[in-house]
Amino acid sequence: MCVLEHHVAERMHHKGWIEQIGETFDVRHLQRLPLGLSYVDQVAHVGQLLARPPLNGGCELVVDETGVGRAVADLFDDARLRPTRVTITAGGEQTCSGERSWHVAKSILISTLDARLHTGELRFAANLQEAGTMAEELKDFRRKVGAAGRYSFEARIGRHDDLVLSVSLALWACVGRPKPPVAAFGFYGPVTGIRIKQT
Repeated sequence: MCVLEHHVAERMHHKGWIEQIGETFDVRHLQRLPLGLSYVDQVAHVGQLLARPPLNGGCELVVDETGVGRAVADLFDDARLRPTRVTITAGGEQTCSGERSWHVAKSILISTLDARLHTGELRFAANLQEAGTMAEELKDFRRKVGAAGRYSFEARIGRHDDLVLSVSLALWACVGRPKPPVAAFGFYGPVTGIRIKQT
């Protein structure tokens, strides 16, 4: 799980309108759910987390429904958590394929994360439970160029990228879509990411 707190800094322009002067994305919590935990128990755990302040009533759940994730997204729907469903694709495009359904290229997810890391806007709290694991995943993540000249992004063989994709999904929900939501909670396999808007 990843809790991502989004702050937008604004000021009053001298002509009377409000302008955005910066933003930050603070990862407040990272956690891996135990291997072998059933999808039903994962959904229950996420539901309990979303029911607690400050997340209750102010988050959007984003679920990776690539492959087996579609059935997991159905479980979240059954639990009335109304997830936004993201299918991670190849290529370089994103399309809305329904009321709460998107197809998003992995390159968009990763480049959004990469850009915010390089600008210093994406920050990780020093005392995070999985800070070391996240750092290792970022080190192991590679961009490859295929025979057709297309980029692909993935962890090295034998390594994981669950936390990277979890944070990427939550960050995409903040800034990657045409209309960013008020808040977002990203779910990738057994890992989740959350965004809260600070008022």
